[in-house]
Order: sequence, then C-alpha cells, then structure tokens
Amino acid sequence: MRIEVGQKFDFEIDREDVEDEDCDTIIATWYHDGNPIFVELYPTKSLLSELRKFFNTTSERTALISITRVSKLKYIVKPTVVVLNHRTNKLNELR
Repeated sequence: MRIEVGQKFDFEIDREDVEDEDCDTIIATWYHDGNPIFVELYPTKSLLSELRKFFNTTSERTALISITRVSKLKYIVKPTVVVLNHRTNKLNELR
C-alpha cells in the first residue's frame, strides 16, 4: 500500500518494523471505518525518517498513528485514536 499526496490513514505499527535497516515493507494494521485490515506498507525514506522520529519520542513497542502525506516528500505522523465498529443485527436488537 502506498500513500498518495493528500491521503490520511490510521495504522498500528510495530517499532521493530521501523527500526530495521533493510526496511522495504512494513506489516501494519490499517483501520478503515473502525475495521482492522492487515496491509503491507511501502515506506519512502522520508516516511521512514518521520516514523523513526515518532518512535524516538515514545518507549512503546507498538503505536496507533495517523499518517498524512502533505507533499511528495513531506509526511505528518502523529498519535491517533481508532474507534472500532461492532455492527449488530437489527433483528436481534428487537427481540
């Protein structure tokens, strides 16, 4: 998965994947409408730099982060909150 200019995605990323020197891909959990989907993220050098800066400020092993691509070389990485959706069957609610 690649992030295009103007797109914003919420991911759960492990520190181990970002710290690897030969980081070609990152296995991340993408939260789309609150539903988790496992994806392979193809980071650029500038995205890896921003992710490493983020993980240098925290001691956590995994993080829920929002990645926004502002321009060809600029990304904004910040912590986020994900609300998980649990849809229920309307018939079961009426019974």
